[in-house]
Amino acid sequence: MSVHAGAAARPGTEGMDALLALGEVVLLRAGEALPSAGPGLHRVVLLAAGRAVVVRDGRVVDRLEQGDVVGAFAHLDNWPAGAQVRADGALRVLVVDGRALVRAFVDAPGALAEVLGVLAHRMRPSRQAADPADVDAFLAAAVQEALAHRAVHHPYLRALAAGTLDGDRRLLADFALHYQGYSACFPRYLTTVIARSSAPAHRRALLENLVEESGVYGAEELAALAAVGVEADWVDGVPHPELFARFCAAVGVPADGSAPTPLEVICWRESLLGLLAHGSEAEAVGALGLGTETIVSTMYQAFLPLLARAGLSPRDAVFFPLHAAVDDHHQATLLAVARDLAGTAHGREGLVKGMRKALALRVAFWDHLWARAVQGA
Repeated sequence: MSVHAGAAARPGTEGMDALLALGEVVLLRAGEALPSAGPGLHRVVLLAAGRAVVVRDGRVVDRLEQGDVVGAFAHLDNWPAGAQVRADGALRVLVVDGRALVRAFVDAPGALAEVLGVLAHRMRPSRQAADPADVDAFLAAAVQEALAHRAVHHPYLRALAAGTLDGDRRLLADFALHYQGYSACFPRYLTTVIARSSAPAHRRALLENLVEESGVYGAEELAALAAVGVEADWVDGVPHPELFARFCAAVGVPADGSAPTPLEVICWRESLLGLLAHGSEAEAVGALGLGTETIVSTMYQAFLPLLARAGLSPRDAVFFPLHAAVDDHHQATLLAVARDLAGTAHGREGLVKGMRKALALRVAFWDHLWARAVQGA
């Protein structure tokens, strides 16, 4: 390994030029490890020319290219324990002391912000840093946690299924009054997550879910619905919020927006939208995927006995068996997106945070309806 002081001759912004002037260029041969970098060593290492690989246990788990950054400000890298970054052929890197960088811009915070912005833009966190088996185990544990959560096994849901509360029609009407303010916004939740998605493949997959929310089904989905007694003309071409409005009308609840939306519902949906819009991409997927779509088909099963006892026609009640039957596709899509995001520790943390926040919001909603049901509201 040879070391040369001086600036790398690469074009860039004024802030990046200043960054280059502060560093030293290091030339590496194939297989050589990059200079040690990390928060404890206060170094930034930028790949100026060439490529590198991230190796763990003798296996390449990620690849880096010109412009990628590791080091003190690249804290989102989250390479797995024991991983090393090595040159993949001839490589030139720029090594900058992070403390010197900050000192150089002490009187020019705007220029410092520009430099850090360039570094953040050039960071490329590894999506495949974790072992695939570890990712699968993480997702399985997350799904198990969600399905075992109080949001799925709430006393309110158990009581609806068992028929231990009086007034089946009253219970359905109260649920419809509250839930319609959440259900009507579901396409908005989904479009928010689509807008947050950084990968085109993720956006395309989630758009398929949005199409189904609009009431457009393929032959396979219609066959699955027919198998559980759902006729195509009940649902084909009918957006899901309209299906819920049909249910509301059947239990005597206006679905035209004339009824005031309960404050608890407003708090729930605004909190969820805030999480989807302002949390990380992984948090958004964790909330709508692991914390919502994963539990829907199981959760709605609790309503099927209640709907039968209340005597609703299958057409009027179709919103529930529809979601219990075809939401597997929505779940699979969001789980596939979550799997990609679970390749780093940072991504896994975001997925779990989003999931737990969404589950907690739903529990608070069930708590509210449970109190009203017991009180006979």
